[in-house]
Amino acid sequence: MGIFVGMMGCIYGREDADKLPCEYQISFPRVGSRVRAALGFAVIRKIDIPLLLELSTNHSNIGGLTYMELNKKDNETDFQYHRRIVYGKLVDKTLSDYDYSELAKYAYGKEYSPDVARRMFYGSERTLELIDNEHLLQTDADTLSDIDKRMIELKKEKQKLIDQRSAFNKIVRERSREEELNEILTDSVRNGNLPRLNYEMCHIDSCDNTLLVSLNDIHYGLTVNNAWTTYNPDVCMKMMCKYLDRIVSIAELHHSDKCIVYNCGDSISGNIHLTIQVSNRENVVEQVKGVSELISEFLAELSKHFNSVEYVSVAGNHSRIANKDNAPYDERLDDLIEWYLKARLSDFDNIKINTDSRVDATMFAINVYGKEYVGVHGDWDGTPTSIAALQAMLQCPIYAVLSGHKHHNMRDEVQGVKNIMAGSFVGVDDFCIQRRIYGRPEQMVMVCTSSGIVCSYDVEL
Repeated sequence: MGIFVGMMGCIYGREDADKLPCEYQISFPRVGSRVRAALGFAVIRKIDIPLLLELSTNHSNIGGLTYMELNKKDNETDFQYHRRIVYGKLVDKTLSDYDYSELAKYAYGKEYSPDVARRMFYGSERTLELIDNEHLLQTDADTLSDIDKRMIELKKEKQKLIDQRSAFNKIVRERSREEELNEILTDSVRNGNLPRLNYEMCHIDSCDNTLLVSLNDIHYGLTVNNAWTTYNPDVCMKMMCKYLDRIVSIAELHHSDKCIVYNCGDSISGNIHLTIQVSNRENVVEQVKGVSELISEFLAELSKHFNSVEYVSVAGNHSRIANKDNAPYDERLDDLIEWYLKARLSDFDNIKINTDSRVDATMFAINVYGKEYVGVHGDWDGTPTSIAALQAMLQCPIYAVLSGHKHHNMRDEVQGVKNIMAGSFVGVDDFCIQRRIYGRPEQMVMVCTSSGIVCSYDVEL
């Protein structure tokens, strides 16, 4: 505390300031020079000085000047309080009226000499600046990290939208392609010059065996003329007639009254290799139409010699629409052949186009006298491992695996399962020559009873 009388004497121009009336002898806390000047101004104007001091202590403005409280605020941490004192003195100048020694006890908890306190204040200022800059850098890094996270989330959502759109477009393309091919085949049946297929009731005495007839790897539409094979759609038709006569002969020999025709795929040549595209005489749609009609007439003729004729098939690799890497495994043109056969042979009571036995696009399973026969194309199966996998997938014992693909007849047994592979109508084509694969045009007919396959015939075409 101090007695403010010296300034009073100066104001009145008197040396005997201590003799002023007692009401002008004012006790006040230690304040800065600006506040002291304000108090002097107040004496001249005869302002109530005690009231002025009360207002200044409560942080009120006096002639535009503000008295800052030095004590620590309730909501301040020690660090915030220290920074406010240091910055008030050196940065924002709100405490510039105070001496360094006066502020030292607030900033550092004890009093120091003016020179020491000044050096300490400048050191603290530098330290506080570094801390503030580091905090800004960290804040910027956190902000950038949040932006990166949001960008990643946006990219993920964008990719999801792209994938959904691609999947939707794929479905549209598949449906459009399927509908277009169906329309083409429908128009072909309605407007084409097709022979009329008449159903003739057949009655043969029942017996205890069934013929299992292969119809594999027709490759309709392919044209081959080399040292081993001459093949084209006209030759294919002649082979069908020859094969039909041989089937009827075998049926008569064994008194067979039932016939199961199984097709393990590659009924059309397709466009899967460049050499095949060059060798094809007809485009894929014409191939589907041609082979569908050929099989229809083949089954219609068989129906005249058996009490029942059943047809079951699986897709091959030549009927895929896109290239191998991009084509879905279940998108094959073979489905159109089955659709054509159902429509063309709908009036035949003793012909059944069996699609119920199709496990999926890659295999079928038929039960003949209590034994399970599984049909596959042969490009994915045939090894001991794959046969074991087939049994695991079907979850039942397999008696025989029927396949094609390799263009020659073969009988084998793998892990107790019969492996029956039938040949092709083509024999040796350009693709086989390049890979030194030999096979003559042939198919296979098997006689099945409750004991299984009792005999088989290699039918050369």
